Amino acid sequence: MSLLVLAFEAALYPTLLAAVVILLSTERPVRLIAAYLAGGMTISVGLGIVIVLALDGSSALASGNGSLLSWTADLAIGGLALLAAVALATHADERWRARRRARQQAAGRSAPRDEAVEATGEPWTQRMLARGSVPLVFVAALFVNVPGAAYLIALKDIAAGDHSTAAAFALILLFNVIMFLLAEIPLVGLLVAPDRTGALVDDMNRWLRDHSRQLAIAVCLVLGIYLVVRGLTRA
Repeated sequence: MSLLVLAFEAALYPTLLAAVVILLSTERPVRLIAAYLAGGMTISVGLGIVIVLALDGSSALASGNGSLLSWTADLAIGGLALLAAVALATHADERWRARRRARQQAAGRSAPRDEAVEATGEPWTQRMLARGSVPLVFVAALFVNVPGAAYLIALKDIAAGDHSTAAAFALILLFNVIMFLLAEIPLVGLLVAPDRTGALVDDMNRWLRDHSRQLAIAVCLVLGIYLVVRGLTRA
């Protein structure tokens, strides 16, 4: 159950939807979204397997759910998620960016950033996606989709569980299938109803852009409270 909670938490990834929106505007959206999904799944599943194998049998996980690593990791990441929620709610991130821009302008290093770049968070990634090249999109997905907080906690849980190697790999794959829903659903939609899918993705992207801060605060709060409570019960 906890893995499902973490998987759906990880699926609320606005950067993934922003990438899909960019790819939808290209001439070959089906191929490019498929390439992005392939690259993202490759790096995410691959690193997940490596991390689980590295943690499997570790002395830090030897005692299962009550182990030191288990509850301290929950508390640490949960606490960081709550701090992130507070920072977003108080607009501390905006003040930090404003100070950074002021320092860049004072040093003569400022550069304009368009809306699409802001959406992806990485200028070079946005440029690679917009070029419409399958290999470039695949490579960009490799760099963008490194494991996040919820995924790392899930990998720790999988390694701590009494699973066979095959079962652990299946859980990693299932987690990633859920985590990449924001790319998988539009890809299927493009094959079934391309016009309708493009409009729906655009509407969802606009909604997320207008409510991104509130959504991020909610996600951080839910993840933080869940992990802190779970960590305290396991301590």
